[in-house]
Formats: sequence, C-alpha cells, structure tokens
Amino acid sequence: MTIETLPGSTPDPDWDRLIANYAATYKEPAATDPMSDLPLVPDWTRTGSGWKNRGSAARLNSTRAFRRWVRRQTTEHGHASQISRGLRRTFTWVQGVEGSQVAVAKHEASRAHHAYKAAKWAHDKRFVPGKEKDKRQADMDKASIASASALAGYKKARKEARTRRALRGAAALAPIAAAEATGLYLIGSPGGILATGSALAAFALMGRRTNDGQVYNDRTAKIGDGDRMTDDMIDRAFRDAGIIKADQAVIFRSPVIQDGKAWLVHIEVTGSVTVDDVRKKTKQLASALGIPRHQMDIRDEGREDHLSLWVSMSDPFGRATANPLIGTDSKVNAWRDGLPLGFDKRGSIILATISDYSLLVAGATRSGKGMAIANILVGAMLDPRIRVRLFDGKGTGEYVGIAKSLDTFVRRNPERLLQFLKIVAAELERRTEILVDLGVSKATEELLEQLGGIELVIVDELATYTVKGGLNGQYAEEIVELLAQIAAVGAAVGIVLVLATQTPKVDVVPSRLRGNCAGRWAMRVESASASNTILGDGAAGDGYDSSEIPNSKATRGRGWLTTPDTGYIEARSLFVDVENGDLRKAAMAGLELRRAIKRAPGDCADPIEDQLAKETGISMTAGGPTGKGTAVQAESEPDLLDHLIKAATATGEGDLSRAEAYAYLANVDAEFAKGPEEEDAAYAPRVGKLLKARLDALGVEVPVATVQRGTQRPRGWRLSDLTAARAGAR
Repeated sequence: MTIETLPGSTPDPDWDRLIANYAATYKEPAATDPMSDLPLVPDWTRTGSGWKNRGSAARLNSTRAFRRWVRRQTTEHGHASQISRGLRRTFTWVQGVEGSQVAVAKHEASRAHHAYKAAKWAHDKRFVPGKEKDKRQADMDKASIASASALAGYKKARKEARTRRALRGAAALAPIAAAEATGLYLIGSPGGILATGSALAAFALMGRRTNDGQVYNDRTAKIGDGDRMTDDMIDRAFRDAGIIKADQAVIFRSPVIQDGKAWLVHIEVTGSVTVDDVRKKTKQLASALGIPRHQMDIRDEGREDHLSLWVSMSDPFGRATANPLIGTDSKVNAWRDGLPLGFDKRGSIILATISDYSLLVAGATRSGKGMAIANILVGAMLDPRIRVRLFDGKGTGEYVGIAKSLDTFVRRNPERLLQFLKIVAAELERRTEILVDLGVSKATEELLEQLGGIELVIVDELATYTVKGGLNGQYAEEIVELLAQIAAVGAAVGIVLVLATQTPKVDVVPSRLRGNCAGRWAMRVESASASNTILGDGAAGDGYDSSEIPNSKATRGRGWLTTPDTGYIEARSLFVDVENGDLRKAAMAGLELRRAIKRAPGDCADPIEDQLAKETGISMTAGGPTGKGTAVQAESEPDLLDHLIKAATATGEGDLSRAEAYAYLANVDAEFAKGPEEEDAAYAPRVGKLLKARLDALGVEVPVATVQRGTQRPRGWRLSDLTAARAGAR
C-alpha cells in the first residue's frame, strides 16, 4: 500500500473529475526549490480558490492587526505618545542651545552692572581724600564701560538666539504650512486633513524612540497572539527553543510568505544542526511561537540543514473533510491512483495505493480508527478488480449492511481466519511462481488479471485473533505467523493487508508483525509505549507520540502516519458518515460495478472461498449463508416470516401495521430501506411488492387485516395469523 499525495502520471478522466474540488483547493508547489525561477510566488496566486482564501486571511490579519494597534495605544509605544514625544523634541530643537548663551550673557551683564553700582556707591561717599576720590572715579568709569559692554553682549546674544530660533521654527513649520496650503488648494478640506495626518505621522516618527531609547518591534510577538511571522520572530524562536546557540544562525533562503491561511519560509540552519534536530524540538519551537504543536509542519528539502517551516494561523485539523468519493458510482484505479485516506496539515489529500505494502492502524476507543477502515472500504468498493475480504473481530453489526458487496465477511471466528490465511499463503506461493516464470520481482498493473486480481484482506480488531491467552488463543500463534508472512511479501503479488486494533499492545501486535507492515498509522493512544508499539521503538522519543493527541471529538481521526514514501507525517482521516449510509452507498455502487463485469461476490469463481467451502462445507462470500458473517447453515437463521412475527410481538398490540413492518425490515435488510431520493409515493408500493414476493418465495400466505392505531385504522397483519402461517410452513 503506497501513500502518495498526488495522482499518478497517467491521465484518468474519471479520477480527475472525482477530486476536481480538492485539486483546485489543495495543490502541491509546482517548484520545490525556493530559489527557482519564481521563488517568491506562492501557490495561492494560481487559483481562484487561492485568491478567495487569501482574501479571507487578509481580513483575519486586518482584524488582528487592528486589535494589536488598539492594545499598543495604551503603552508608551502608542501613537499618541509618539506624537507627543515628537512635538516635544521638535520644540526642543527649535529652542536650540542659544538659550544657554543668552543666559551666560545675561549673567555677565548682571554681574557687571552690580560691579558698576558698587563702584559708584564707593565714589559717592563723602569725606574721601582727593587722591582716593580720583581712584574711585577711575574704578567707576571702568565698571560703567564693562557694564555697558556686557549689556550690549547680552542684547546681541538675545537677538541672535531669536533669529536662529525663528529660522529653525520656519524650517519646522514651513513644510507643514506648505503641505496644508497645497492640500487645501488642491483638494480642499480633505487635503487639509491629509496634510494634518502627514504632519502628525512625521511627529510620530520623530517620537518613535522612547525616552529610554526603546523602539517598538515584534521581538516578543507570537503567531498565537495574531502577529505576523517575521525573520526576527523565527530567529528568536529558534534560540528560545534551544535549537541554535549564540554562535549559530538561521539563514533565510526565502522571505516569509503567506501561503493561504498559513506562513511559509524556507530556511537553512548552521552549526551542524539537522532537520531531525529541529523536529525533536518541535514542542519548544511551537511554544516559542505561541501555537499548539500540530499547527506547525517541518519538512526537509533535500539536505540535512535545509527545511521548510509552515505555520498555520488556525487549527489545520479543526474541520472535518469529507471523502471525495462519497456519492459517486464511477470506478477508481486503486492500484495506480490510490484511494483517498486522509489529509495532512497543509491540506493535501493523502492517497493510499493498493500496490506496495500493508497498513497497520491502531488507536484507543473512539479515536477514529474505524474511520480509517471506512475510507479504505469506500475506495476499495469502487475498484471492481479488488476482492474485499473482511474479518470483523469486534463482532458487531457495523459491516452487516455491506456484506453483499464483500467477497468474504466473517465475524469473530479465529478458526475461520486461520483456515483462510492458510489458503491465502498457498495463493501467495502460486502468484510468486508466476512472477518467477515471468522473470519479474513484483506485480504490475498489466499482470493483475494473470495473477488473479487484487486481494485486500482487512482484519478489524486484531486482539480477537492474536492474543494467546484469549478465548481462542490456540489459533493465535499460527495466525500471527501467517499474517507476518503475508504482510512481508504479499503486496508484491497483489495481496495487501489492512490490520486494525484498539488495543495496541505487544501481545496484540508482536514486533515481527509490526515490522512487516511498512505503513503504520497510530491514532490517539493512552501511553507513549502504546504509540511505539505501532510506530516503532523510539518513535515517541523522536517527537512522534500519538499519546499526546488530546482526547476530544475534535481530534478523532488524527494520528501519526509513517510510510516509506512520506516518512512521519501527522494526518487526519477523511470523514465518512457511516450512520447516514455513506459506506452502504459506496458498497452498493461497487456491487453494481462488479456486476457489470461479472465479478460480483457469488456470481464468479473465487478460488479462495471455493477452497474454503470445499474444506469446511460453508462459503463466507457475501457474509455466508446468513449474510451476517456467521459460519452456520442458513436454515438456522430467521426468515422474513420470523422477522414479521418478532416485529408484531414487539408492538404489544397483537398485530402489526405495514408501516411498522417496513420500518423494522429496513434495519434487517437494505432492500427494505428507503432510498436517499425515493419519494414516499414510490417507496410504499415498492416495498409492498418486495414483501409479497418474499412471502410467496417462502410458500406462505398471510391474510391482510385492519389494525387499530389510535384514531387510525391502517392495513397490516394479526400476530395469530403470522404464527399460524409459520406453523403451516414448517
């Protein structure tokens, strides 16, 4: 079973039509080399849906950016604070340093004037001798000259300061005045508003740096807070996560681009750091970016130090994606193109081709394991070359509704599985000898008919068959050995196993069996050891631990998938609405496709079931004689008359209306169920004719009677008449 993310190279119009919607929405990059001819052109620019998604992402980013802007306004990095600082700094620049020069000159003038006043007071004293009087006169004249000179210097400094301030003020106000005048002249009031906004923006730019020298940046920004992913953010996150050290660096091979509703960047890490080293720090890196781990995807790009970092803005698995094959009746090519199985983080549909290796699926109860099996069944039904053989270890009625479309259907019968596997092992040897005679090592699509078609063997709930201490533990060892042998080489000859269990323990999935299943899918489990039981020893330690998946309805179908083609990837299974009949519709469509080429179960030779019937006396084609996967003779199973008696007994009225009979039989036989587009006017006559034909085939005749249901008196049958007919038939 090969897992691919793109259809095969050979054109197939039917397949292209089926997945047209997905091909339009999800496309792998045309050029994987980020430095190719169009390194900066994201994929979303090439499709209409991509532009639509981009518009949605742009609206989301705008909303988040506005919210961040509002939060920022309350801090010192807010634009009001920046404008205020810009105005103050502009005013300070206009004031200049001349104020200190004027102050010095004023101080000198004041000191000189005080010296003059002191000299004059000393000169004006009486009774001073003549010579002393002359000396004091000289001192006063000298102080007067100094005071006059200091005052002149002060007036000059003040004049020069006013002139320079006026020039700087003009330089600061002239652009504003010019912009305002130009705006008002050209546009009027809107122009004036624009000019004012430009002036305020200029002041905000001048006040961008705080008084402590800090500048607003995104060094503490996180994607989880709605911030854009930037080079600085990535570099900080790699350092905070301990991936790189101070002497190492992240080299950006492309700028950060928006890829739909996610961020994408191609980077190179230095200092002998490998892609695996980065993956082991996925939790820490996600924490540094402020997101859950599953919103981030890391992929290597051909070198150990080259990787692409993809970060979703929201939960990539938060919405269920329906299987694109639901509702179609066209055949598919499971060998070449594959079957839709799930989708990865980047939205790409994962296709499983029934050609190369077997698949092991495991998960706790209600983890989505059954949905993976349902997806495989939906696709396999639509390839009429596949013989689908299902062994249901749970033993519930989950698959009874599609039994007619199954080449083998058995419920909870380890002995029958062992008999079956022995014959399949012989079939494996027969096919191998054909390839040996042809001189080839593995089957090709051209050789499928010669080999006998594709055999898809599904074993749901391994614990029923492989636990030695179980009720039928005497068969467990042989069953495990045969399953391991078939899983190892069966896919090469067209025999593929799909094994599933909700009990991922070593005694349920022995290491030899797990090792021969090259494809493994671990849904949510209870412990890291249980995850390793499926994915391999040490996988949880490397970051691939399905026990970390939260236990909630939103995570059903999520798990770690590993194959030789994909490596380890996190994926979620596609949605199949089993309860509303999606699986049954696919089974009926597949049955019609097989009938068209005369390969329907029971209508053609089946070497495996024919051999089993020869050995056991019972064929389990289409669920065996009972149609319910029980290996017993048909005579021991209730017929239509028995079901009518049971339905009449259940009413407690001693009779049964036609509507009650039809509703009861719809749960027993799909032919009595109402079709998805069938009108009531057509449904009742069809089912009535079918019921009469079945009773005629049993050779019984039950008289129709009128029954009482409230105020209404519908037609139906009395319980006494039904039991009398039963006694007469026997």
